[in-house]
Amino acid sequence: MRSGVGDDYTLIFDAVWSYNYEQALRVGRAIEALGFYWYEDPLADQDIYNYVKLRQKLDIPIMATEYPFAGLESYAPWILERATDFLRGDVAVKGGITTLVKTAHLAEAFGLQYEVHHGGNSLNNFANLHVIMAIRNCEFFEVLLPDAAQKYGLAQDITVDAQGLVHAPTAPGLGAKIDFELIKRKTLAVLS
Repeated sequence: MRSGVGDDYTLIFDAVWSYNYEQALRVGRAIEALGFYWYEDPLADQDIYNYVKLRQKLDIPIMATEYPFAGLESYAPWILERATDFLRGDVAVKGGITTLVKTAHLAEAFGLQYEVHHGGNSLNNFANLHVIMAIRNCEFFEVLLPDAAQKYGLAQDITVDAQGLVHAPTAPGLGAKIDFELIKRKTLAVLS
């Protein structure tokens, strides 16, 4: 992959909890040598002990905390044990916009980036984008591929422009316009 895109292209690897410690260390060293930007979720999502060991052995930043149990309080052991270089979350799994903002500020207080995960659906992504725009310690807006398969239910969804940027919605609230025609077409029954 690195040879295909060149050295100037940012590559990030999400292992999705695929490895034990020894495997994670081998893969981490390989992608570190290839200049990957971060190494996401190589170990089981609650394996703080081995994340600490892995972080001590690798120079590539480790990204964890996508799905630790609970909300704001679940980040404390990761920070105190220095088990990750980045914190992660999204409105769907961390208790909404308020908790996401709190966790981003907690990360900032410890000098950590807080990268927001894909929201799982179009409306959540609008909420995630608002949080990203309100904090200083997030660099990316995550887009899952295929992009079209991740979009549903809105008249106009978030799009990435030719420069790789997404732009702030300008309508009231979250700025999302629900596709009410789609809802009418898909309605099976109306409860009153």
